[in-house]
Amino acid sequence: MDKFLTKKRALESNDDDSESNVAGHSSGAKAVVRQYKEDYLSFGFISPGEEQPRPECLVCGEKLANQAMVPSKLKRHLHTKHSHLCKKPIEYFNRLLAEQKRQAKQWAKITTVSDKAQEASYAVAEIVAKKMKSHTIAESVILPACCKIVNIMFGEKYEQEILKIPLSDNTISRRILDMSEDVESQVITKIKEANVFAFQLDESTDITGKAQLLAFSRVVCNEEFIEQFLFCKILPETTKGQDIFDVVNTYFTSHNLSWELCISICTDGAPSMSGRVKGFVALAKQKNPAIGFTHCFLHREALISKSVVPELQKVLDETIKMVNYIKSRPLKSRLFSVLCSAMDAAHTQLLLHTDVRWLSRGRVLSRFYEFREELIIFFTSENSEMADRLSDETWCNKVAFLADICQALNTLNKSMQGKNENILTCTDKITTFKEKLTLWGARIKKDNKVEMFELTKSCRLDKNLVNLILQSLLLLSNNIDKYFPSLDISSLDWVRDPFVPSAYASAALSVAEEDELAEIRNDRGLKLKHSSTDMASFWLSLRQEFPMVTKKVIEALLPFSTSYLCEAAFSAMNTMKCKNRSRLQSLEEDLRVCLSTIRPRTRDIMRHHQAQVSH
Repeated sequence: MDKFLTKKRALESNDDDSESNVAGHSSGAKAVVRQYKEDYLSFGFISPGEEQPRPECLVCGEKLANQAMVPSKLKRHLHTKHSHLCKKPIEYFNRLLAEQKRQAKQWAKITTVSDKAQEASYAVAEIVAKKMKSHTIAESVILPACCKIVNIMFGEKYEQEILKIPLSDNTISRRILDMSEDVESQVITKIKEANVFAFQLDESTDITGKAQLLAFSRVVCNEEFIEQFLFCKILPETTKGQDIFDVVNTYFTSHNLSWELCISICTDGAPSMSGRVKGFVALAKQKNPAIGFTHCFLHREALISKSVVPELQKVLDETIKMVNYIKSRPLKSRLFSVLCSAMDAAHTQLLLHTDVRWLSRGRVLSRFYEFREELIIFFTSENSEMADRLSDETWCNKVAFLADICQALNTLNKSMQGKNENILTCTDKITTFKEKLTLWGARIKKDNKVEMFELTKSCRLDKNLVNLILQSLLLLSNNIDKYFPSLDISSLDWVRDPFVPSAYASAALSVAEEDELAEIRNDRGLKLKHSSTDMASFWLSLRQEFPMVTKKVIEALLPFSTSYLCEAAFSAMNTMKCKNRSRLQSLEEDLRVCLSTIRPRTRDIMRHHQAQVSH
């Protein structure tokens, strides 16, 4: 028995040795790469010209292995699968090859036209979104206009090329959606790369009564602060602080944004936003206790301007009553317009006062005072007692002062509007206006002159009017103290100018931050640079060299001081979702493409979509 087992083991070992020898021989041998020859075309085969050419059949398109690049195997394929072509001469296959090349060239041309048409479609969709127009305008207005222009300038042949651009309303909607997603991804990426951001948000209703929540972000990117549209979400039911927080938190979670990255929130002073217990800011601080809150400077300034001395408030109410008497009746409005034209007035219409439009009061009063004579004639013809008021010089003088002070408040409000406003700049403007009120009051008490008020200075002053002016200035000053309790930001003077030693007196800085500031303060090259660049650009250019002190600067300059961007976005929203477009579903996407300064990466978007021409 042992004899047979020994023999079996010997045979198995011999088999293993032979297999290893074969494997070693095959691994050591160099693979042969067969090359294509021109006479293979007589069998109906060509080669695409690869590194290891594979024969491709002209008839069925099948590709064989490189090892099949021999006449016998090529001939066998022809006889087996295309026996009816066995006796065809080589000229037949030459013609077949030429036809195939011509078709390939034609398809390449069609594909190029499709790519251009798709890119043009995205360009038109972006224009439609930027101009806040209806999606149907591309196919109903833009395309016919382009066709007419091209036909007249270049001929009908080129007009047919324009017609290949897909511009239907559904196509435009899809294009805007694609661009919106791309812009949003870029914004989220920039926020994550910056590792810190501030945002502002506000809520309003659209034409259909739906509550829309808008938000904008501000981050540091390429040594500058950039402000970008973040989102526009519907609040389906109530607009409580918890509802607002849920929407924002869901958005942050879906895009992997941490609350720890947010350093400041700017919004209005509504209870749902600023409530201490259930307000949005209070709920956000549960996620990140270090988040700061800024009550919009514009909203606070509007609250200041609402307070008027009772006697002047009565004059204001009477003025608005007269304006409404004319503006609310189309016939009266037309008659007044004809009267103004006959008297060669600079304007022909009164302006309508709207409480929610902060600048309207000053404009309405200025226009009303300009129309004093025309209004007297008009109300006299109407036999109205309002003509007696307009004939009263004392009453008109009060209107003049109201117009002047409201215009001053309007100027303050407009100076705080715009992008790149921060806590420092807005605080300076409020402080300046408060000081002006004090100086105006002191000058009136001393000289009894009102040169600072354009309309009032031409009026005859009496003691009652002077007292009303002084009371109004004092009331405004007290309201500034009420709504802006903390205007002292002297601790940030070093941010404005780090080269003034006195600016560090009240600065709360660590030892390391003071050391970096000392280096900056004694660098004359940086001093020259500071004098030639703006404050934000100067500090952001030093981020790599002085990381600690610039981090402190970013925390001071990054927070929003106003919700101006949200207010401007609400205007864009009302333009987009108007009465004729009340069923618009892609409001957020349209707003993002319209309001974002980041351009969509159209070429990258097109790689993920098949290009097609319009039928």
